[in-house]
Amino acid sequence: MTLEFKAMNETHLDAAFALTQRLKWPHRRADWQQALLLGDGLVAEENGALVGTILFWRWGKEYATLGLVIVDDAQQGRGIGKQLMQAALAKLEGSNVRLHATAAGQPLYEKLGFVATGHVEQHQCRELAAVPAIPCGPQQSIRSAGVQDAAVLTALDRQAHGQHRPLLITHLLDSAERFVVLEENGTAAGFAILRRFGHGYAIGPVVARNLANARLLVSELLSGMSEQFVRIDTDRSAGLGPWLNELGLVEVDAPTTMVKGQPWQPESSGMQAFGLMSQAMA
Repeated sequence: MTLEFKAMNETHLDAAFALTQRLKWPHRRADWQQALLLGDGLVAEENGALVGTILFWRWGKEYATLGLVIVDDAQQGRGIGKQLMQAALAKLEGSNVRLHATAAGQPLYEKLGFVATGHVEQHQCRELAAVPAIPCGPQQSIRSAGVQDAAVLTALDRQAHGQHRPLLITHLLDSAERFVVLEENGTAAGFAILRRFGHGYAIGPVVARNLANARLLVSELLSGMSEQFVRIDTDRSAGLGPWLNELGLVEVDAPTTMVKGQPWQPESSGMQAFGLMSQAMA
């Protein structure tokens, strides 16, 4: 039996989706399709059967993220995950690479030069109670984003963590359930996105100048989500977690944030990332 490593394409999506179904991960086939659309992937195949996956996303010249590192349970212990990681990292040479590690995966990533820098909290609720929208403050307003906002939203996103993600922003403007912008004195000062994911809906990315503004944006999206499944992934250091717990979006997991190279560097504008796109894409 010979392992083959190939570039991932649309023909692999059904088998990749089946892998996550067996692991009881929440990803829909549409979530896999979106992830591949925005990035690149590699698969490991044996006799035509898919036995492993890895996806990665380049965000400008300096940063990349990596995720959906999966090896079929029946193929564990053969070094497939390590080979997939090495192949992906070779394609990302020169980039600072970030991932979110399970306890099982962390030892491998450490051997490959990744260093733990914190945790990302997964908060979710299966049937969200009614959440009132927090009122805007003086000189603040919230409106829906449009395609004309793409450039300024891409700039705010980059200010929050250094990554240049115009393709992501454009895709979300087209596909999200809701994409809202916070304005202060008539100028865009943050944004948040509600989109379909997994068992229901996810909120993220969320970018704002401070915690109060992040809560304002998130509450606006939650206010219409009573009795829905909602998930938010947030960096623990952002400080959004305690408030989410109070709302009933309880923390259910906290993977380790790991970086090979330099951690994300926010620009001097004060913008911060309070919600991730996903644990894989970050």
